[in-house]
Amino acid sequence: MLQSTLLPFIALVLTSGTPMPDPADYAGRQVVSIEIDDPADLHALLDGGMNCLACTPGAGSHPWVVDAVDLATIEAMGLPWQVLVDDLQRFTAERNALRRSVRGGDYYDDYRTLDEANDRLDSLAADFPDLVTPVMLGLSHEGREIRGIVIRAGADNGRPAVLFNGCQHAREWISPMTVMYIGERLLEGYGTDDRITQLLQRLEVVVVPIVNPDGYAHTYAGGGDRYWRKNRRDNGTTCAGVDLNRNWGVDWNGGESTSSDPCSDIYVGPSSMSEPEVQALADYCLGHGNIVAQIDYHAFSELILEPSGYSPVPPPDWDELHGLGVSMREAIADVHGHSYTADTPCNILYCASGTLIDWPYETYGAAAYCIELRPASGGVGGFDPPPSEIRPCAEENLEGALAMLDWFGAAMTLGLPEGAPTVVRTDGPTMFPVRITEIGEQVGAASLHWRGEEGDWSTTALSHDAGELWMASLPAFACADMPEYFIEVESTVGTIMRLPESAPGTVFAATPMSQIDVIYEHDGETDDGWQTAGDAADGQWERGVPVGGGVRGDPPTDFDGSGACWLTDNVSGNSDVDDGTTRLITPSLAIDGEGLELSYARWFSNDFGASPGEDRLMVEWTDDLGVDNWRPLETVGPTGDGTHGGWIEVSHDLAGVDGIPSAGDIWLRFSAEDIGDGSVVEAGVDAVLLQQMICEDKVEPCLGDVDGSGDVGVNDILAVLAAFGSSDPSGDADGDGVVNVDDILVVVAGWGPCG
Repeated sequence: MLQSTLLPFIALVLTSGTPMPDPADYAGRQVVSIEIDDPADLHALLDGGMNCLACTPGAGSHPWVVDAVDLATIEAMGLPWQVLVDDLQRFTAERNALRRSVRGGDYYDDYRTLDEANDRLDSLAADFPDLVTPVMLGLSHEGREIRGIVIRAGADNGRPAVLFNGCQHAREWISPMTVMYIGERLLEGYGTDDRITQLLQRLEVVVVPIVNPDGYAHTYAGGGDRYWRKNRRDNGTTCAGVDLNRNWGVDWNGGESTSSDPCSDIYVGPSSMSEPEVQALADYCLGHGNIVAQIDYHAFSELILEPSGYSPVPPPDWDELHGLGVSMREAIADVHGHSYTADTPCNILYCASGTLIDWPYETYGAAAYCIELRPASGGVGGFDPPPSEIRPCAEENLEGALAMLDWFGAAMTLGLPEGAPTVVRTDGPTMFPVRITEIGEQVGAASLHWRGEEGDWSTTALSHDAGELWMASLPAFACADMPEYFIEVESTVGTIMRLPESAPGTVFAATPMSQIDVIYEHDGETDDGWQTAGDAADGQWERGVPVGGGVRGDPPTDFDGSGACWLTDNVSGNSDVDDGTTRLITPSLAIDGEGLELSYARWFSNDFGASPGEDRLMVEWTDDLGVDNWRPLETVGPTGDGTHGGWIEVSHDLAGVDGIPSAGDIWLRFSAEDIGDGSVVEAGVDAVLLQQMICEDKVEPCLGDVDGSGDVGVNDILAVLAAFGSSDPSGDADGDGVVNVDDILVVVAGWGPCG
């Protein structure tokens, strides 16, 4: 009993010297969610010195740190609000107590200070002297070192490098922990893990856990601020700091999630690249000269943000950039099941100017990403998740980092610029391009492997087109076939790569088709009889070119590039679905027969506001609009895939939908609901397409059946004799252009029924 009583006390004594935020700094403060619709109200709160924890406060609900005076102001302004953390001093004390209780021998049991992080880098350099080269990139405003390590197996031979950095934003404590973990596990895996060993023999890895040492130290210091975001530049006013991730020199001060107000959390700084922390990292990257990819780790939201950060217009090679983003997303999800969303910031978060997504990409061509770590949502807790989240977050993002290293450390990369064909022809070959990018080795042979049904594989060589492009050709298939295929490339030194990677265990599949008939197609450009309904107080479906800008999860663009789509409200500044459900109903869709495929693009976001993850998007169908008998086709949400925005294309084989009639009319209904108080719900629909896939095997002509009757007999002899001596094709049985005795012999040889 005595021992169990003393243990917490001993732990407290052992860790009492660890710097932690001072709860007294938050005496009398709360965190509340304030609903703001008028920009003038927003500016009044900011001008009054209130601290919003959202980096881009705007219309809607966001968390704010307030005291009693602030609350009186909010009440006087008539703004709706609700408590998220009723006592921030107690919350901070509880977080400190939790940290003390878990502190032990494992570095990743708790968040670590700047000094502890630098000590860890020193330990890694000492423990792995053959692999680690310490680097000091530069000094911060207050003279602190910006430190990192280079991980390299063997000599410095100019190999490609990948950079992982964290903590541009000081309050995002889980970021440097994740970056450190990635570096440490790579070092431990060299020589014991074949995958990591091969990667480090081909690539160099640069790890910079804390880019913003002054801001990070300020989050721990007494009299500091646990929720401080910027660096610690003296702006000559009562407001210090510049947002480092708005200071980069691409689209600097471009107006997307930026501010020229030094008091703002997104202050861009006095000039482009003005901050010594930014310049130190930039100088290192430019001086290195061979950084091909990098990830800038932030928190929070569970997102993988791809170029471009400041514009909804995708870059020319977005398909490849997004392909890597998806690979990282899948690798992350395989660890603990957390599904990060991969897309451009304008599509799934908000556009932002002057960020470390765009500067490397546009300056030296690196594939640059920003990963927003755990949790998926939250106010204060988003920046301050419990220490128990550190290790699982780091573990899943190690796999995401390895996916990036796999991409750039491979002998070559394989891709399908137009996607893998899902439909193949019955009357001729199906051609498609393959992109093969040589990285460490050169192409020796490239081939397409295919089969019509389970059995032996046939092989056809790819033909080189130009540059990195090769062409693959699948043969014609019969309707009853079940085509499967994969790509294989062998380098000149014998390395074999396949697409899909695990082929032939996993392969591409296709369906034979001879004809595709479009029954209904809608691109959002015209209104051909769609209906809207529902009881929502605001945010009803409407058709138009998106103007909201993606501020809080709304689509900044349509899906198919035609311009317009259906979306829930469409006003500048963004108005979402409120207090009810809004419904969108298609015109009648005529169906008849088999082979019907329905597809559409949908957008749904419910992870903004004070009550994220509570609402759904429902897609339903009916064959009797008057009876109002709607049946489910799919439901998105309230959490998981498809709830973080981004256009997603969905296809349904109507033969597999229970209850769909074989003929008649059906209608579709898209319903976006808002049931959570303070939630932000945005939805979109575009590119609705109903097609009928028809497959008819090519019928080979029957030898000698010149009259096309389906059998060969006397009438065919008579047709030959009638055209004898001419070039009349009606009697030319052998197709040589002359009707003669040879044609009579062909008819005799084919005598009888065809087939």
